[in-house]
Amino acid sequence: MFKRKFVFVIYIALLAFLSVYLFFKIQERDIIIRLNNNNLSLDAYKVTPKQNSSLAAFSEKVKNASALDDIQIHYQSKKDPRITYFYGKGDYDVPPMISGHFFSNADFDSAVPLLVVGKNYQDKLYQPKDQAYLKLDGQYVPVLGIMGEQYASELDDQIFIAASVTTLNELNTSHYRIVLDMTEPLSAKTLKKQLNLATAKSLVNKNFIISHESWLSSHLAQVLGLMAVVVGVLAQMLLWLLASGKRFAEATFLKADKARFIFDEWRTYSLWLLLGLGSGTLFGILYFQMTSYVALISYLLGIAILCSMSFYLLIKARLEKEGK
Repeated sequence: MFKRKFVFVIYIALLAFLSVYLFFKIQERDIIIRLNNNNLSLDAYKVTPKQNSSLAAFSEKVKNASALDDIQIHYQSKKDPRITYFYGKGDYDVPPMISGHFFSNADFDSAVPLLVVGKNYQDKLYQPKDQAYLKLDGQYVPVLGIMGEQYASELDDQIFIAASVTTLNELNTSHYRIVLDMTEPLSAKTLKKQLNLATAKSLVNKNFIISHESWLSSHLAQVLGLMAVVVGVLAQMLLWLLASGKRFAEATFLKADKARFIFDEWRTYSLWLLLGLGSGTLFGILYFQMTSYVALISYLLGIAILCSMSFYLLIKARLEKEGK
C-alpha cells in the first residue's frame, strides 16, 4: 500500500516539477520577446505625426505635454534597424545593463552624442583609459553602458543614441519609425490629442488568438505542456478511483460505513496529492530562478482543487451507485 502511494507522490512531484520548468520557459520567452523589441512594453505605440518635423521639435512637444510624465521615445532608423535615437522624460523602464549605465536626463541636453550599445559591441569598443568609444560613421562616440542579458536577443545588436540637439534638428520624423512607451499606459486617443498625431497604433497585437504576434503562438509548446500536466494528474486520479472501488468492495464485506470510507479515501488522496505537488514545486523553485511565482502557484492550486473536488464527487457517485 505504501509503495503504491510512494509511486503516486513521485509521479505527481515530477509533473509539478515539469510545471515549474514550463512556467520558467514562459517567463524566459517573455523576457526575450521584450528584449527583441528594444525592451519596449506591450503598451507601446507606433505613432505618425500629422506634420513632418525635426526629431528635436517632436521631442520638445513630448517634453511639454502635460499628460506625458514618464515616457520614452524610440526614433528607429528605417535604413539601419540597429540604430535608435533615444529620448526619455521622467521615469521609464531601462534595458538590463551588463556594465556602465543607461542615459540620464542630463544626457539628452549634451552637446555631444552619447551611446548605449548591445553586448555584441563589447569587442568593438576602443577604450584608451576609463572611457569607452565606438567608431560610428567615422567618428569615435563615447559609450556610457552595455546592454544585455544572459539570453541572446536582438537587443544585443542595438545602438541607442542620445544625440545632441543640433543633430536632432537635422533629422526628420518622416525618416524614422517613432515608438512611444509610457510607464502608465495611455489610450491612443489621448496620445493623439496630446501630440497632434495622425495615427497611434499598438506596437503589439494583443488579441489572444493564434497569430504571429499573439502571446499564445509564442508560448504554444509551453501551453500544450501545461495542458498535458493536467491530463496526467487527472489520469492518475482515475487510477486511484479504480483502486478505491476494489477497497470499497473489501470494506463492504467487512460492513464498513460507506460515508466514512468515502471521506477517508478522499482525505487520503488529497493529502498525498498535495504532498506530491508541494515537493515537486519546491524542488522546481529551488532549481529554476523565476521572476514571479503568482501564475505558477495559482495554476498548481487550481489543479489541486480541481482534482480534489472531482475525486470526491466521482467516488461518492460511484460508490453510492454500487451500494444500491
